[in-house]
Amino acid sequence: MLKVRIKILSGSVKQETREVPEDFTYENLLGSLNINPEIVLVFRNGNPVPLDENVTPDDVEILRIVSGG
Repeated sequence: MLKVRIKILSGSVKQETREVPEDFTYENLLGSLNINPEIVLVFRNGNPVPLDENVTPDDVEILRIVSGG
């Protein structure tokens, strides 16, 4: 199991630490948080990551994409 520190930025800031299996992808992580992967960007240590990449024991930021007219 890996410990991942997660910060969710979506109007407000929510932080938590989770333990996930070593073969967990960022898409799996979003699913476990009930977050739609189509409306967010995921960053690891300040750099964007592909959702099919395996999670590493780093700081993860999940940024909600806001659009409108």
